[in-house]
Amino acid sequence: MAEIIILKSIIVKRTINFFKLSALLLFVSIYGAASAQSNLQPDSIIHIMKKTADWQWRDLAENGWKTPKTDWTNGAMYAGMMAWGKIANDPTYYHKLIEVGKDNKWGLGPERFFADDYCVGQTYSQLYEIYQNPKFIAKFKDRADTIVTLPHTESLLWVNEIYNREWAWCDALFMGPPALGYLSEATGDMKYLNTASKLWWKSSEYLYDKDEHLFYRDSRYFDKKEKNGTKVFWSRGNGWVMGGLVRILEVMPQNHPDRKRFETQFKKMSRKIASLQQPDGSWHASLLDPASFPVKETSGTGFFAYALAWGVNHGLLNYNDYKKVIADSWTALVTSVHPNGKLGYVQAQGRDPQNVTYDETDVYGVGAFLLAGSEIYRMQLKQENGLLVTVKNPLDITRKAQTVEVSWDAIQKANKKIKEKEVIVIDPMTGKQIPSQLIYNGQKKPQTLIFQANIKEGTELYFLVKAGERQAYESKVFGRQVPERFDDFAWENDKVVFRLYGAALDKEPSGQAKGLDVWAKNTPKLVINDWYKLNDYHTNHGEGMDNYSVGFTLGGGSSAPYADGKMIFPGNYTSYKIIENGPVRLVFDLIYDAWDVNGQQVTETKRVTLDAGSNMNYVTDTYNFKGTSLPLAIGVTKHNNDGSIKIDHMHNYVSYWDKADNKKVDNGMIGVAVVFPASENVKLSDEANHLLGLKTLNNSGSVSYYQGSAWNRSGDFAHEMDWLYYVENFAKAVASPVQVAY
Repeated sequence: MAEIIILKSIIVKRTINFFKLSALLLFVSIYGAASAQSNLQPDSIIHIMKKTADWQWRDLAENGWKTPKTDWTNGAMYAGMMAWGKIANDPTYYHKLIEVGKDNKWGLGPERFFADDYCVGQTYSQLYEIYQNPKFIAKFKDRADTIVTLPHTESLLWVNEIYNREWAWCDALFMGPPALGYLSEATGDMKYLNTASKLWWKSSEYLYDKDEHLFYRDSRYFDKKEKNGTKVFWSRGNGWVMGGLVRILEVMPQNHPDRKRFETQFKKMSRKIASLQQPDGSWHASLLDPASFPVKETSGTGFFAYALAWGVNHGLLNYNDYKKVIADSWTALVTSVHPNGKLGYVQAQGRDPQNVTYDETDVYGVGAFLLAGSEIYRMQLKQENGLLVTVKNPLDITRKAQTVEVSWDAIQKANKKIKEKEVIVIDPMTGKQIPSQLIYNGQKKPQTLIFQANIKEGTELYFLVKAGERQAYESKVFGRQVPERFDDFAWENDKVVFRLYGAALDKEPSGQAKGLDVWAKNTPKLVINDWYKLNDYHTNHGEGMDNYSVGFTLGGGSSAPYADGKMIFPGNYTSYKIIENGPVRLVFDLIYDAWDVNGQQVTETKRVTLDAGSNMNYVTDTYNFKGTSLPLAIGVTKHNNDGSIKIDHMHNYVSYWDKADNKKVDNGMIGVAVVFPASENVKLSDEANHLLGLKTLNNSGSVSYYQGSAWNRSGDFAHEMDWLYYVENFAKAVASPVQVAY
């Protein structure tokens, strides 16, 4: 009886332990899956990339550089930092790389034809594309010009220091070809890319095993075997190749005659690499004998993850076929990052598989990690249920409050379930909704969706347009007719205030004015209603004032017919129409009745667009007339001609900076400017007490320009140079708009 009781007790205990173990395994499984999914959230990817990148720069600052800054090890790290800098929206990383270039005097390693020694050339070329400084690529271009003239006919057998003349080892395919390829992209000269392609296929014919679809490191490994009897294929070596493949494809035109060969090799290698992934998500140091090197290795894993994700993003690999491989590889990489941001499990510099530990790291591993993260970030965003919008800033300037426009038809094509009242824009870097506005342009159906972002120099940002509950956005723009003040039309945003005068003012002989009036404020508040209600806006009560004189001039930026050195002004506007009114953009029309211009009747419609965060309006003045031509003047008044004049023919703008109105009180300085798109083909001139752009309309038509103002007490422009810097950069942005893709 006692034995039966004891047996029952054992069975009960074992049953309880079994359920405990099952519950624990279930918890670990669920937690692991949730953790992996969390690692793949776009904001999590950004967080861990920043953490790792910052650790690397901090370690270099505190512990010094192990190798020269021109070395291939650092070149691979720079490639990753460029990729990270592109999506980080923080020019700090570009600036650090520029400092490296300066330290190197934009030079390369000492051996002229050794691929490792010009690996850094790819970074120099990428920086040149942003900053357009010829110094960045001058020395590299000189070396590349020599490389492309060599016959490159030697055997790749590993003798007689062949590596100093040919790409005789697989690592070289990450160092050399992308450097030449990016130089072609930077200069537009295809000879560098063509040479890279020719030499790639020479190396491939020698080192690529067509049965295994893997690369030998060099000829010394053709006959070597791993402990398990398989061929020796080094993980990082093939990682170099895969990384080099996608970087060549990145810069190779779609119609290049060799592109299909590269794509075919990439697809074959990708299938092979995916099949060799280990259960921990990584690739061990030896691809065919992972058991002999049982610990994950992150430099090879990083390059593989980078290449596979790039292939998915560019349509060469099917997402469903590779999503688990890529997700598991990213988990393997993320779990190798120390709490302080250090990346572990990076095999030391070498040429074949070696064991590695959690504490081992090196700069090229971090480069691979950042390259992988940048592509996996893009890949994850593309899987969201909505429209992924890519915004590229090709210039070396920061665009603050940059308005981005997205076609409503494109949004509907991406997801027809997105309704007008439910469309939102998400910033994946933060996961937060950002203000947006539908633009109807007088139509029943939306034409575009707009939103704004601060886009740093040379960066590429992503935004997700999807269905969701729209938050209550505070409007940063406002405009209205002011019937209580002679039908003024006043408008503003969080930076500036303007007004144009109504026809009622024409009946007031003592107060007539024709041009555009500028008001100054130092608050982001919308002030028009409060200032008109107070009816004392020529006095500063703490937020600003109207301290600008207009009279019979163009004021702070307008247009008028022009003949014999004189403006021929219309009467003030007689009717208006508000087209869009916030929260991001204001658009309105002012209509002017016909007036006589040297014997012909002319009418005008002025359309003004003002976006939040900008000091500049976009203005289109449409003139209708029956004659054959109409000379126009577009510009700003010089008041008493005692201010500072700027006529910039290179950037196509005029600016005037002078004392604000009121001789009895110091009301500061006012800057006004007009920026002309190159398409307007105006002649800049200083005449008729104005700074002008002169243009003749040969038929009824329009002229478009940007007009804006600044106050030295607004908090944004303390001096004229601050204003001119803003206007010049604004003009650059007009000439080279952001590149929006979806």
